[in-house]
Amino acid sequence: MKDYVYDGSFDGLLTAIFHAYKEESPVKLLKELDYIPHLFNEKVTILTEIDKADRVYNSIYTKLSYDTLLNVYYLYLSDIQDIETLILDYIRLCFKYSDTINLAKNNDIIRSVDKYKRRVSGEAHLFTGLVRFKEITPLVFYAQIEPDHNILPLILGHFKQRFSDQHFIIHDLKREYAILYDLKEAYLHDLSLEEGRKLATLAAADSLENLFKSFYKATTISERHNERQQRSYMPKRYWKHLVEI
Repeated sequence: MKDYVYDGSFDGLLTAIFHAYKEESPVKLLKELDYIPHLFNEKVTILTEIDKADRVYNSIYTKLSYDTLLNVYYLYLSDIQDIETLILDYIRLCFKYSDTINLAKNNDIIRSVDKYKRRVSGEAHLFTGLVRFKEITPLVFYAQIEPDHNILPLILGHFKQRFSDQHFIIHDLKREYAILYDLKEAYLHDLSLEEGRKLATLAAADSLENLFKSFYKATTISERHNERQQRSYMPKRYWKHLVEI
């Protein structure tokens, strides 16, 4: 078996798909960070080539459909182990039967694609209401999140539109990068855990957070507290960064 190892970017994945698509021998696609050498597998390092990535992107978009391309992107953002194998199998399936195969809900590959896409889109939607900002300097706000999936690209537009009049940073601690917004542009940028700790320290004395906690405590009816029901609406793994909990 050949291990096609790419740099972890979406363009890198599409480049790997370009090279692996017609490979007759068994092939596995892996991010460089996930790669573990195997005695009987041949490592093939895939260098990202934008022209080849564009060819795969445009081929899926024009010969299949935008929805199929979107499915591929959501699968990539899922960060689920070995998801690249599913992506490659899915693309091959779609090109063999056309994008109408997406209607075959009894197909194992299609079921898996639908399942993971729902997980990613559902978490992205959930976090549009879960992000809690802290003011680190006047009119500059910082938030930490630890989503299961790589959802920052999906929520960027929402927060840019909603908070267009203030600088903000939304920091994904698990992936060590963030959305940065400067009143003009919102973009993704690497941001380490150490840098995040320094920003969190600046926000430690946030009076707005203390005010919110006081309000939450004052309006909570202790007799109606139901942690089990809370977990049904919001999994406990997300509570860490909620100031009201």
